[in-house]
Amino acid sequence: MGFYNTDNWPAKSEYYRWPWSSNDNPVQWLEVTDLCNIHCKGCYRSRMEGHRPLAVLKEEVDFCIKNRNIDTVCIAGGEPLIYPDIVKLVEYISGRGLKANIITNTQAMTEKLVRELLDAGIYGFTCHIDMVQARPNQPRASSELELMPKRQQIADLIYKVGKGKIYVTFNSTIYHENFKYIPDIVSWAHKNVEKVSGLDFITYRGIPLGKNVTWDVEEERGPIDLSKTFGYTDNYRQIDITSVDVYNLIKDRFGDVFEPCAYLGGTGDVKQYKWWGQVFIMERNGKLHGSLGPRFMELLQIGHHWFTGKYFMYLRGNRAPRIAILLTALIGDKKMRKARRSILKGMANPLTWFRQLRFQSIGINQPPDMLENGMSCMCESCPDACVWNGNLVSSCRLDEYRRYGKLMSAIVHEEDRESHKEAPAANKA
Repeated sequence: MGFYNTDNWPAKSEYYRWPWSSNDNPVQWLEVTDLCNIHCKGCYRSRMEGHRPLAVLKEEVDFCIKNRNIDTVCIAGGEPLIYPDIVKLVEYISGRGLKANIITNTQAMTEKLVRELLDAGIYGFTCHIDMVQARPNQPRASSELELMPKRQQIADLIYKVGKGKIYVTFNSTIYHENFKYIPDIVSWAHKNVEKVSGLDFITYRGIPLGKNVTWDVEEERGPIDLSKTFGYTDNYRQIDITSVDVYNLIKDRFGDVFEPCAYLGGTGDVKQYKWWGQVFIMERNGKLHGSLGPRFMELLQIGHHWFTGKYFMYLRGNRAPRIAILLTALIGDKKMRKARRSILKGMANPLTWFRQLRFQSIGINQPPDMLENGMSCMCESCPDACVWNGNLVSSCRLDEYRRYGKLMSAIVHEEDRESHKEAPAANKA
């Protein structure tokens, strides 16, 4: 199942399955450019189009409003901040009553640009920073600890401009090199709860290459040389980290105060957690009380859909009165008992009664895997779907559509199946 504490594989019955679907999903993924100003090892986007026309992007937003019932548009690439019409695009999305969230490596982020985006109606930034990235004129970090000042600089900059009005998350692609630093990033975020709304950890995935697997689109075309076409040269042992590995590492550091509340599974393997969501309940100084429970998350999703007609992934407000958490006992959320007890214990001091609690989320994502039989295990109810030729496709495999007009097929050769079985269980699912 993975490589880290694999005996702890939580049952899905412990969590709330997000109710999202293709036609009622809180998120649209909008690819604005395939150009970028840095290089990431885990990048799945080739340079084929450059900057896309603004008019086409507006049409895709309108398409998803009508056919996907979206709440948020995640603007991605490439690097969105180098897209020349990024401010106009954010203004259009905001004007359509949607949340505009930019996924950026922050290399081109300036105070002036953040102010312009705030004026245009930006809702949030997802800032991708990890030690394996190659940034121009900057030495590659030897550990995630070296990047804490970089994260702090970006968090301070956005908070200075937005004064807490901009939703800010930080994400990292997780490799064997930086896996052990995940708890350190979480601890840093706790110290910055006023500035950082959440974290996302995305396990590295690539297309596994080997003698036992070939990739094809049409029989007459022949096998595809992925090392040249998409630049993938990874073997199984480089892509064996699972979402459960990340869960167990955080759990080992923070104990019972860390517990996810909701998930999305995989299309090809019922055991996998493709999307896993957790929300810390804490004081302003970072003291932890516990995590939101599945019943409370269910109430939030259903309530949001009842009043707005849409589900949500991002909520800007990260504060709530203590009574709101204590009242979760009335809806039978047993998972929040520890949090309620911790909050009640602190209320022995009357000075704490009117201090609001803070929330900070952690998302764990495990992108597509190839199963032993050659099938792909995708994320069910994919929140990162984007528009291609008048339909929705998974953004992580968009380049296959852009290059071939359809998905590639994996062919597993029976004579080499035994060697395939020697690969880590995470990739066999």
